Amino acid sequence: MGERENLAAELGDKELIRYFYLDKSAKEVLSLLDSMKFELVESQDEVPFNAQVKSYLAARDEAGDPWIVKPVSSNEEMMYHRSCLLAYLLDHTTGTLAAPTTAVVIGGKKYRITKVVKHAVQISSYNYMESPFIGILRADLVNRWIYFDEDRNPNNYLVVTNSANKPFVVSIDYDKADMLSEAMKITGMEEKFGWLRAEKTRFLTLLRPENFEGVSIVDFDSRLKAFAEIGPNDFLELARVAFESWCPDPEATAKMVTRNFLRRREYVDRYFRLMFKSAQATENTSHDDEYLAFGQSFLDMHNKKK
Repeated sequence: MGERENLAAELGDKELIRYFYLDKSAKEVLSLLDSMKFELVESQDEVPFNAQVKSYLAARDEAGDPWIVKPVSSNEEMMYHRSCLLAYLLDHTTGTLAAPTTAVVIGGKKYRITKVVKHAVQISSYNYMESPFIGILRADLVNRWIYFDEDRNPNNYLVVTNSANKPFVVSIDYDKADMLSEAMKITGMEEKFGWLRAEKTRFLTLLRPENFEGVSIVDFDSRLKAFAEIGPNDFLELARVAFESWCPDPEATAKMVTRNFLRRREYVDRYFRLMFKSAQATENTSHDDEYLAFGQSFLDMHNKKK
């Protein structure tokens, strides 16, 4: 099974699987979103407060599920939000629970639209420096790095629970993902694990580089492999559909975004595998550090007695 199917099996609840389209491939989700009929609703009861203050409106789809929408002013802006759709589809494919998002026309007007995550709590209500949240956020760095998404704050993650009361982190808000940049906006530090970013006023992750110390490649391997298994032609086809009719040359734009994705994927995979070792090697290094600390303590005591 792929990571999407693994996530669906772990989630367990049929309604949650349906709600997040985990029973569908990325291609099927894209087709569904593009064919879906939405209608605006007057009541703002299902619009979360954080979305209300950002002037989002309420909408519903054919199944009666709630969405939040915001007007889009131009084809250029529409194309940008269609590129954000690709980031969501990559999350979906790689087993990252995410709020469906796209850009559509409703009543002849352009909107960006995101599905409301019902019965959710902001991640800031939990200690996300502890398990299972810290492990999820560590793996999530792979995704945000590849998308050049430098606006990851506690408002960008919600937590839902299944019928067994097990928590799951949901990624939301792709508004700052940059799938279009051909320059490398985020690069890894050479001397130790860390990142250098073009945008200094935002955050790539809720974690700091030191929150990745003592971690093995096992924590990232399945996510890296999930990205590696995405065929270039499959992604190119998604990009073609995403940009069709929204830019002067959809084919050229789709090829450019595909090149960007492949380059970033290769870079992140190589960097993570260089910086993080196997579980055994990481454990041995940890033991070596303990022995060194013990030896230094012994020397310090010995020197004091002199």
